[in-house]
Amino acid sequence: MPTSYLNSTLWIISLAILSYLTYTIWVGFDETLQAIVRLGTIGIWIILSLSLINYALRFLRWQWYLTAVEYSQLSLWQSFRYYVTGFAFTMTPGKAGEMIRSVFLKRHGVTYPQSLSMFFVERLSDLLASLMLSTLILWHFKSYQQWLLIPIGFVITVLIVIRHPTWLIRLQQLLITKVSKRVANGCRNVIELILHSHTLLEYRFFYGSLLLSLLAWTAEGIGFYYILHTIGIDCSLSLAVGIYTMSLIIGALSFLPGGLGGTEAAMLILLTHLGATHQDALAATLICRLATLWFAVALGALAMLGLKLDSKPEYQL
Repeated sequence: MPTSYLNSTLWIISLAILSYLTYTIWVGFDETLQAIVRLGTIGIWIILSLSLINYALRFLRWQWYLTAVEYSQLSLWQSFRYYVTGFAFTMTPGKAGEMIRSVFLKRHGVTYPQSLSMFFVERLSDLLASLMLSTLILWHFKSYQQWLLIPIGFVITVLIVIRHPTWLIRLQQLLITKVSKRVANGCRNVIELILHSHTLLEYRFFYGSLLLSLLAWTAEGIGFYYILHTIGIDCSLSLAVGIYTMSLIIGALSFLPGGLGGTEAAMLILLTHLGATHQDALAATLICRLATLWFAVALGALAMLGLKLDSKPEYQL
């Protein structure tokens, strides 16, 4: 990939941020501006700091994954820069663009299958952590508490199945005979990826990774709670974390880049259902997304400056 690809990406990111800011000004400028004034400089720094804690914990998890593979001449700063650069591609569906880290790590002896396994386990731990935290919203509303069995059951099932390779192989064989070839091939690829990631799915890696994921997304959930509290939306900390993570999951299920649109709509609906006015809910949503999604994208774009993709890798597969 040439350097011009990165330059083009930076322009696209800038255009996306400008478009989002324009949308913010068009639909809720006054409310958002008033809310930002209420937050003040200290409040803004608190929210951004909590987002930075999220990024730092996720990088710590990634760096831990790297201890499971051999690499050469990769400093902590280089690794951090490569990791943050991936945030510039958060706007891709499923954050798949973040796998650009693999291109940079390849130069240091980390093969594509190894970095792909790292990316897969990272996404899996984020998904499970988000599901676990999102149950807080179901727990808050007694009429929905029976639905807790679905996410809890899913998490438990995944944790059990990934620890038994023979079960996965049998499931793969069963799918080949019971479903269409296209679906079977897709499931086979996922199963093979799980089997290839067996080292990172060992107890010490995976459960440690899951703990870091829980702490990371809780940090941003606390930031969301701080925004709601400042604006004047009555909401407990646990419920705020639940709303935030549930909205992220809904946004991810929309398969839109960065969950854009889906996440915002979910936050608006959940906050108004909680009793917030549309204006306050909109302001809280936009500020939250600016301080989490767009803050990460901006940091990724800055980290990308000066990096080149057209250098010949030192190692081959």
